[in-house]
Amino acid sequence: MSEEVLFCDFTGVYRSQGILKGRDTICFSDLSGTGMYVDEDAEKEIKRRLFAAGIPGKYRIRFLDNGNYHYMTRILASYMEAPFDLITFDNHTDDKPPAFEGLKSCGSWRLDIVTENKYLRKNMLVRSRQDFDKAYIPSKLPLYISLDKDILSRNVLETNWDQGDMTESELFGILQELFKTRKIAAFDICGEALPEGPQEANREFNLRILKLSITEPSPD
Repeated sequence: MSEEVLFCDFTGVYRSQGILKGRDTICFSDLSGTGMYVDEDAEKEIKRRLFAAGIPGKYRIRFLDNGNYHYMTRILASYMEAPFDLITFDNHTDDKPPAFEGLKSCGSWRLDIVTENKYLRKNMLVRSRQDFDKAYIPSKLPLYISLDKDILSRNVLETNWDQGDMTESELFGILQELFKTRKIAAFDICGEALPEGPQEANREFNLRILKLSITEPSPD
C-alpha cells in the first residue's frame, strides 16, 4: 500500500484521524503561501518535495488534505506524460479566475489546468449523478479522477466548505464503474474537515475509499 498511496499533509488533519501509521506522507505544513492560494515559491517547493518522493511513477492514489488545497490536482497532473482525461467530483466548479493576480487558487485550478497542461483532453465536472449520466463519454485514454468530498451530503461526512447532496452509494457506484472500465492514471481525494473538527466520519470514509481504489480492478 505504501508505494501506491501518498498523503499530502498541510494541516495535520490526517494525524488527527490517526490514519497515517505505516503510510507514506509528505509534510507541507511548514510552508507559507499555500492556504487556498499558492504562490510561486511555495509551488516550486511543493514540486521539489513531490519529485523527491517519487512523483511521477509512484503513488497512484493521493490524499490532498482539505478543499483549500485542491490546486494540488493541477500540480500533480503536470507530471502526466501522455494524453489523459480528467473527471472532477466537486460541489464547486473551481474554474473562476483568482482574486489576486499572479496567484493560483483552489478555486481556479480547473481553469488553469486547461491552459497549462498540454496532455489534458476532456475536463469533466461532476456535481451530481445526473451530471455524470448526461455528460460522460467513454474513452480509451487514461483517466485522472479528482474527488472533493464536499460533493457529498453532510449526512455522510462534514468538510470545511458548503456541500452537495450526493450519497455515498451514488458516488461509489460511479467510481466502481470508472475503475472497471477505464485505466486509472491517478486518483486524488481532498475535502477533509479542519483538524479541530469531527474526524471519525472522514476517517472511516477515507478507509472505505482506500479499499475501493486499491482492490477494484482496472483494465489494462
